[in-house]
Amino acid sequence: MIRALNVLAFIVASVLAIALYIAKTEAQEARQRLVEIRSELAEERRQINVLNVDIAHLEDPDRLRALARQYLGFEPLDPRREVAMSDLPLLVETPARPYAAIGEIPNGTAVHEAGGPR
Repeated sequence: MIRALNVLAFIVASVLAIALYIAKTEAQEARQRLVEIRSELAEERRQINVLNVDIAHLEDPDRLRALARQYLGFEPLDPRREVAMSDLPLLVETPARPYAAIGEIPNGTAVHEAGGPR
């Protein structure tokens, strides 16, 4: 009886030792993966910062103004060329002639209820 109990205790201890080894190995792998993910995240953040700096450089108004002059021949507007709204001509639209009666179209032909000409 005692011999069987010793064998059973040895088997349980061996299984627990193997389980502990597996858990420890998996924990180390998880820690290593966490370190890799954190370093990838830091690299991605660094690249985002670099791209933000590039965008700020590309959107710089002075740079865009110089490029517009160089390649497109654009120049800033002269303030003396600006006009007031009151100096602009008024565009008055003549109102469209309303239909004289329901069913009559502008060219004078009448339309019956089904929608076709009479």
